[in-house]
Amino acid sequence: MKGLPASTGLEWLKQGFELFRKQPGILMMLIFANFMISVLLAQLSIPGVILANLAIPSFTMAIQQACRLIDDGQRVHPRVLLTGFQKGSIGPLFKLGMVYLGIAIVLMVVVVPFINVESLKTAIKMMEAKKEPVFDSSTVLAFFTYFVVLLLAMLAMVFAPGLTYWKRMPTFKAIFYSLFAVLGAKAPFAIMIVTWLGITTLVHMLFATIFGRAAIAQVFVMWLGFISILIFQCSLYVAYKQILGAPEEDPAPPK
Repeated sequence: MKGLPASTGLEWLKQGFELFRKQPGILMMLIFANFMISVLLAQLSIPGVILANLAIPSFTMAIQQACRLIDDGQRVHPRVLLTGFQKGSIGPLFKLGMVYLGIAIVLMVVVVPFINVESLKTAIKMMEAKKEPVFDSSTVLAFFTYFVVLLLAMLAMVFAPGLTYWKRMPTFKAIFYSLFAVLGAKAPFAIMIVTWLGITTLVHMLFATIFGRAAIAQVFVMWLGFISILIFQCSLYVAYKQILGAPEEDPAPPK
């Protein structure tokens, strides 16, 4: 949708917070469950890490579907966690996850030549010894570039899981529609992201100032991070609904 004023991004953020506020408990349970499943999968070495990446769209749809239910005034139950893992949905969403993983691998291959391996090993040893690590400038720039480009790619595909699940679009068609939906509303997205990052950073700094390095502060910061991500996810649902239309209550079966 073109022509949306930049201030729309603030409205998305506000409405996203209102969605979160209606049923915060179940949403926190969902994101914590997603986090723990990813951590457990990561313990399985490379296969587990790959599987965790493939499951990202499915994890995303659990929260997005919860947002739809809350928006419809329905009570969300824990079984919504299985939304993206059901028959007819898991295959298409895992295909989308393969695209995510492919982009991450390609970007890593591009930046690897610019990483100073010896400098990185030294920095890791310093961290293990609880010393302040020193990173080579080229390594820092390589990782910074990697994460920025990866985040931009993920942002461009932010509506793809919803289009895949709710509208049953094929993988690349979903990515195509998501890309142009985001580009058509780039000003609202920019305002929403900058505002969200600003508020999140200020709140984290406030807690760090008050509690310092105390263990309780680390716990608070972790849960504040979860809350921040949830509010952003809820805001993305609001944006999806305005740009691409309200999700169907019962998506048509896959062809």
